[in-house]
Amino acid sequence: MKAKNSTNSTQKTLSLLLSGKGAAAKKFAGKHVLAIKDKIIPLKNGEEGWKDFIKLEKKYGQPPVVIFVPRQDISYVLTP
Repeated sequence: MKAKNSTNSTQKTLSLLLSGKGAAAKKFAGKHVLAIKDKIIPLKNGEEGWKDFIKLEKKYGQPPVVIFVPRQDISYVLTP
């Protein structure tokens, strides 16, 4: 049951980040972040980012989600 609750919490956090609503979405707009449960950590470059990923995975027992938080004032075009 605990894993399901953490998944729901992570999904809620991701939805808020992608919707552009809330202080966290505005704070991290235009950046890559690691998200797990209700925790959001800016993704660092290189080895430091990987260390944060591993540390969160060990702490929470599951890997964090790496996500780009879009800015709300820009349109993004994704091409294959």
